[in-house]
Amino acid sequence: MTLLDARQLVTKKIAELKYRVNKLSKKPSLVIIRVGEDFASGKYVSNKIKKCEEVGIDSKIIHLDENVSQDEVEKIIIDLNKDKGVTGVLLQLPIPKHLDEDYLTNLIKDEKDVDGFTVGNMGKLALNLDGNVACTPRGIMTLLKEFEIDIEGKDILIINRSSIVGKPLAQLFLRENATVTIAHSKTKNLKDKIASADIVVTAVGKANFLRTEDFSNNTTIIDVSINFNEEGKMCGDVCKEDYHAIVNEKQCNLTPVPNGVGQMTVIELIEQTIEIAEKEESK
Repeated sequence: MTLLDARQLVTKKIAELKYRVNKLSKKPSLVIIRVGEDFASGKYVSNKIKKCEEVGIDSKIIHLDENVSQDEVEKIIIDLNKDKGVTGVLLQLPIPKHLDEDYLTNLIKDEKDVDGFTVGNMGKLALNLDGNVACTPRGIMTLLKEFEIDIEGKDILIINRSSIVGKPLAQLFLRENATVTIAHSKTKNLKDKIASADIVVTAVGKANFLRTEDFSNNTTIIDVSINFNEEGKMCGDVCKEDYHAIVNEKQCNLTPVPNGVGQMTVIELIEQTIEIAEKEESK
């Protein structure tokens, strides 16, 4: 079995996305609204802008003060919805607590919602209709297919019930005829469920949460979390010291952190922006 390193796939996808952008008569345009000075958000946004440049799509950051009013953010989103030169709009989360995250996210038109977070797009996903899909779940499915990991008929355990990862990912697995269990902080006998799953997706957000002994042989492990250990080094939920034993002794597939799911999330955001532009052009 193997480490499911995303770097080669990302390189391949960038070349493919460049080609698709060049075929369009008009460059796609992504606008990212960032509120405040959250450090992690800053890193994520700069990475998204860098990838936009690599594939040749236009990007813009609207960076607002952390004390900005709800009305001001609302007006910006409404104006971007109306702007025919803007392909996709993204409200970078988290946003300051005085702003209504759900309300502002759902102000973005479904067609321009590149994050796939609006009620309309979530509903379309649940009903198996065409719409924009949350980027991390999209990235996970792309990664599994790239490494030719069977999904149909498999028992899937997702340790996360958020609207960003767990819920949309469950819908995508169901589309592929998998049997899906969603676990969370109140789940009983979690370790038993991990041991009996064919594919485990962990997005708990705790460094060293899972060790070699938690997995059965031949499991595929998708580690979504980005944590930092006591030394300040990036890690996932799966203990890095156990990678060798998990892959070589337990014969498991494992996405590393970094260079796993996080890389795919940004690529899927860019691809979804391009898809929106392609649909618009084909009308």
